[in-house]
Amino acid sequence: MNNKKQQVQALLGLALLGGLITGTPAQAGGFSTPTYGAPGWGRAFGGGSLFKNDPSAAYNNPAAMAFIDQNVAQMTIDYARIKLKYSGTATDYQGNPASQTPVFPDGTIGDTTPLTGNGGEGGFTAWLPTGFLVIPINDRLAFGLSQVVPQGMRSTWDDDWKGRDFAVDTKIETVGLTGSLSFKVNDAFSVGGGIIVQHSTGFVSQNLNLTGAAGMSPAIGSPIPSGIGSNLMRVKVDNTSVGWFTGIVWKPTEQDTLGLNYHAKIKNKMEGKYNIYADALGRVYTTQPFGPNGQSLTEFAYPGLKLNPDGADASTQLDIPATAGLDWVHVFNDRFTLGVSATWTQWSSFTDLTLKSDGNVLIAIPYNYKDSMMYSVGGDYRLTDRLTLRAGVAFDQTPTRDSTRDPRIPDNDRWFTSLGFGYAVKEIPGLSFDGAYSHQFVKDSPINTHNQDRLGGSTLNGKVEASGDVVSLSTTYKF
Repeated sequence: MNNKKQQVQALLGLALLGGLITGTPAQAGGFSTPTYGAPGWGRAFGGGSLFKNDPSAAYNNPAAMAFIDQNVAQMTIDYARIKLKYSGTATDYQGNPASQTPVFPDGTIGDTTPLTGNGGEGGFTAWLPTGFLVIPINDRLAFGLSQVVPQGMRSTWDDDWKGRDFAVDTKIETVGLTGSLSFKVNDAFSVGGGIIVQHSTGFVSQNLNLTGAAGMSPAIGSPIPSGIGSNLMRVKVDNTSVGWFTGIVWKPTEQDTLGLNYHAKIKNKMEGKYNIYADALGRVYTTQPFGPNGQSLTEFAYPGLKLNPDGADASTQLDIPATAGLDWVHVFNDRFTLGVSATWTQWSSFTDLTLKSDGNVLIAIPYNYKDSMMYSVGGDYRLTDRLTLRAGVAFDQTPTRDSTRDPRIPDNDRWFTSLGFGYAVKEIPGLSFDGAYSHQFVKDSPINTHNQDRLGGSTLNGKVEASGDVVSLSTTYKF
């Protein structure tokens, strides 16, 4: 094996390994994430993967691999910073300000005080590596590999903020390894398809307001104060699943390329454990008799359900929605190329987040997402033989609804604005570096939601302000 091939394999290996240990990726609408290298980020994803010799076609539209004229590998590192800030009110089931009653290390109980914190900085920072490799087999066939993170988001709020009954930590991430093939039917038309094997992980936590939930039970007979004691539930689940994707590409003229891609919905049942981290008073309420017949407070809060204070098995269904994209790229001249894209996501398949344990429902939070569209336009301008400049803009519709939006996924419509560059290294033929910066302008997200009874019946009324920045760096090697 020659040195060039060894270098490429090492480059791809680093990308694939990095993807397996990645942090949470940059967030787009819902909890989907863009699957491009720095060139795609620089164009705000306009034109998809139809630009010449773009290896991200290995996942985004495998049919485009048939028009890649040489082996090409790419490794990308993205740095994302997402900001989330809540402002508003929170009330308990009786309409009083959300409150807590602290328990000190010596076991004494403090005074009940209102929860005033807005959750701090609810966003995150993260590093995200991705990798692509495309190898033309002959004049008609091409093979591709990729490591992508098609789904992922995170929100992190303070443990003692006023909305802790709705959300504290949320992390959803899917890392996928793909293999794909393309076939060039003729000089103007190609088809392609691929398989993705993906590992999904989910982590959620929030406070269980046992006294609030029990106070709403008719069996209690009289109202009791909300927010006494702390019971933080943490749930961690994961799953490995398999899906498929396909695409077609048509070149009606020498200057124009049209592509259509489809990624099928993936069934994804995630299983794991839940644990409850309680203070001294919260522990008492989950284990000691409270009612006249020896019931614990948990039995009033969760009628018909036995909540294990020491934790138990947990499962949830979090399917990956289907997507379809239409891309067009036009080459105006040897210096300027423009791309336009429209992508549909079948978010209506995500109706709720339901957590079960041993067949019983612990939590069922309705979301009722709606299908959404993303529109983007961007292009390349080759300033010199070595330096290419890029820019783009995209509008991404949110799948969330005002009636069911909560601080766990406080999403809304957003604009992406991007700038980028590419530089071909003179001393090493085939080697190039690309960089991009993208800023997300997110519309303020109103939150006016009422928790289900078994979560305490609290109400949250306010808004989340959000914004995001992504810096993307790629190394590409053609050989």
